[in-house]
Amino acid sequence: MPRVGILVECGPDGLEVHVCGKICALLQRDTSITIEPDIVPMGNKLRLIEDCGPAARLLFDRGCERVVILWDERPPWPREGEPLCWHHERLQILERLRVAHIANRPVSLVCIEREFESWLLHDHRLLSDLLSRPTRPVRIKRQKNPDRMDNPKGRMMSLFNQHGARYVDVQYARRIAAALDNLDHLLRCRTFHRFAERIVGRGL
Repeated sequence: MPRVGILVECGPDGLEVHVCGKICALLQRDTSITIEPDIVPMGNKLRLIEDCGPAARLLFDRGCERVVILWDERPPWPREGEPLCWHHERLQILERLRVAHIANRPVSLVCIEREFESWLLHDHRLLSDLLSRPTRPVRIKRQKNPDRMDNPKGRMMSLFNQHGARYVDVQYARRIAAALDNLDHLLRCRTFHRFAERIVGRGL
């Protein structure tokens, strides 16, 4: 069974761990390609960049055929006026892979334009399901260019606040994964499409 290693920048019970697992299951369902994900939470973005070399090497040692390194373009606590520079982060990651002697192994780098919530904001049906109650259905409108928003996480928080809920990514991680039932809308996002292709190992 093909094993795919995935390095993410959250904690052990974080949003990316649960949602990426569900994404892999949906990709397997939709493509009939067997996928066994080995998802490694790296804690935060700084640690992911610093320790991705040894972590990716360990995934290969555990039998993974390929590894995907996933990180957010937007820092968790950006300073005002701080430029986004995933190109610099990519060079740092490539250097860590070189030092770990796996620069020539099948490792894919996927930087999410803005942050993980950018992907989720592409699916207005998912958001509607999350915010609906049996006696109070909610219909969230399509969000315009989530991967161009200055603060996607802030937009999620605002949407939840409007409907009497408080968005905390860790607390909603399992619910979001459970509510995600197809990838049609997420696949319209360029960086998600790239991630999905790297997971299945071919074009979609």
